[in-house]
Amino acid sequence: MALQFFDPGLLRTPVELQSCELTSDGQGGASETWQTIAEIFAHIEPVGSASHVRARIDEQKITHRITLRYREDLELDQRFLRGTRSFAIHGFYDLDETKRYLICKCEEIGK
Repeated sequence: MALQFFDPGLLRTPVELQSCELTSDGQGGASETWQTIAEIFAHIEPVGSASHVRARIDEQKITHRITLRYREDLELDQRFLRGTRSFAIHGFYDLDETKRYLICKCEEIGK
């Protein structure tokens, strides 16, 4: 695969990479808490949005592409946090299979 150019100067938005930990509530359920794994710099760009109605409530799904330096510990059950906005990771891939950058397909899940 040919090398693809990505300007590393675009990686200037600080984000937190977080992982979810489930804690038993003692009644058969669990509560989730988010632990920060790393503070990194990334490039966040909106890709699209879609709206639909569910139970008479308008919902909007906003998707983003988040680019960061390659890391081995990224998983799908993690999220990115930027201030009060959080982004669920739905998939990721190596930009050009050189282990330089990861492209993450994310959905904004909270403000």
